[in-house]
Amino acid sequence: MRQLKQILLKWYRNISFRRKVYMVCILAGLIPVLVLGIFCYLQIDNLLVNREKQAEQDTVKQAAIVFQSKLNAYRNTVSNVAWNDGIGQAVTRNYTNNYEMYLAYRDEVDPLLAAISMLNGDISSETLYTSCNLYPHGSTVKTLKDARREPWYQTALHAKKPSFYISRANKDMIIYCPIFSSSIKSENYIAFNLNYKGIFSQFNTLFDNNFGVLLLDRQGTILYSYQNFSSQIPEEQISAFAKDKKLPKNYISMENVLTEEGWTLFLYRPMNTIWNNIAPILLMVLLVVLGCAFLLNLLTRTLSHVIVRPLETLTHNMKLIGSKGLFVDLPLDEPCNDEIGVLAKQFRIMVRKLQRLVNEIYKTKIEKQKYEIKALQAQINPHFFYNSLSLINSKALVSGQEDISEMAQLLSAYYRTTLNRGTSEISIEDEWKNTVSYIKIQMMMHSRSFQFVENLDPSVLNYKIPNLILQPLAENAIAHGIDQRTAPGPGLLKISCKAINDQIEFIVEDNGCGIPPDKLKNILTAKSNGYGIKNIQRRIQLYFGRSYGLTFASTENKGTIVTLRIPQREILTDISDSERVSL
Repeated sequence: MRQLKQILLKWYRNISFRRKVYMVCILAGLIPVLVLGIFCYLQIDNLLVNREKQAEQDTVKQAAIVFQSKLNAYRNTVSNVAWNDGIGQAVTRNYTNNYEMYLAYRDEVDPLLAAISMLNGDISSETLYTSCNLYPHGSTVKTLKDARREPWYQTALHAKKPSFYISRANKDMIIYCPIFSSSIKSENYIAFNLNYKGIFSQFNTLFDNNFGVLLLDRQGTILYSYQNFSSQIPEEQISAFAKDKKLPKNYISMENVLTEEGWTLFLYRPMNTIWNNIAPILLMVLLVVLGCAFLLNLLTRTLSHVIVRPLETLTHNMKLIGSKGLFVDLPLDEPCNDEIGVLAKQFRIMVRKLQRLVNEIYKTKIEKQKYEIKALQAQINPHFFYNSLSLINSKALVSGQEDISEMAQLLSAYYRTTLNRGTSEISIEDEWKNTVSYIKIQMMMHSRSFQFVENLDPSVLNYKIPNLILQPLAENAIAHGIDQRTAPGPGLLKISCKAINDQIEFIVEDNGCGIPPDKLKNILTAKSNGYGIKNIQRRIQLYFGRSYGLTFASTENKGTIVTLRIPQREILTDISDSERVSL
């Protein structure tokens, strides 16, 4: 997975910017359209499913009500027969001759049962089961012995009201009830054979197609099952559903309980019925998405071309300069003031500046060669100077002129560290020697009219600083401080150097004339002749940053204290260009 991710990232990095813009725009446009399409589809699907469930619920509820009313009608009909006085007397009377039986048939049994059969077309036959000595009469009157052979007999023994017996296998439906008599207690029954298919035919027309109906009794026995599918559900699945009350997931099932009987009526339909209704909507959504994708593709191609064309022109110009050189004629850019247009304009300006710089460098190349010759000559002069000072020193020693010898040695030490072989950095040890040599030369030039005190921390000797930082401070202290003092007594110059945490602190202190407050306020920014304080401050901050540099404390006619703080560095590097620009 990680390797695949790396391959995709590598592929994305290497494709052109126009394709990247195209892909981003396509994704940014298609994702909302797809999300909206999927959302609409899900909402429509949910709406249709809920509508289908509600339709099935209403249908099965209405069918249950109609069926229950039909069962109640048969129950009332049987009850009327069971509680009919004439029927009760006919099945409990003790007959003495056939004529009495004939009168019972003619006057009581046949008229009533014939009327019931005529008024209820789903009643195929009516049968009285009697325990009296009334002879059997076709299918209308039978003996109690015949009743005992009926499958509903055991249930009828304990029945207090009309009950139903249904056999799905034999397509039988019978409603039976004991015959109640107030005069004589005897075992008699009335049973109606109902038309199984006619009774349940109302369930076969709930929908035009693609539906199924299942009627279960309290024990989960299937009383009736009907399917109207192009592919019938196997009987095993129907039986499993009757047992678990659970159809496969691709069906929607609704149920309603017939409260009087305790039976449960199930109506189920396949999900593809809903999907068939969704298909046109889904096709429409798909066509809309495809149409939006097509329009988005056209707009994205045009947009990516408009956006990327200036960048492609700029890239072409860069490659042209890279292959043919800086002095190539670039094609004109299209006028544009956006960010890309500004970038192209600035690129042209940069190219023109580079061309001018190259021309200037080319023109100064000859002059540079002249300067190099002069630099070679200048490298010879210091050696001649040092050799001359060495000769003066040796002659002074031979003649016993110690002051001249000391002066020659101090000058030699001073100029060796001042020139520093052309480098801009120096160790604190060498800078200190240079400054001390300079001060001692000044003491000799001043006939030792001022005193000098030095204090150097040995732990800082190897740290690096810019050269000629400390010596100008000592020079200013002598020239502008001690030489200008009017107070009695000798002058005093103190220099010290010590380490404080991760910093190095130099202090140059004199008891000269001091600095006036108005001049002290601008001393770090004021211009001066020669190498002034401003240049020292600027060099320090160029190397170490704005948090380091010089601070002054001065009192008129008492003296001045100059403090220089720098970080401890063994190697010097300039600060960044951004910091340097802000200085």
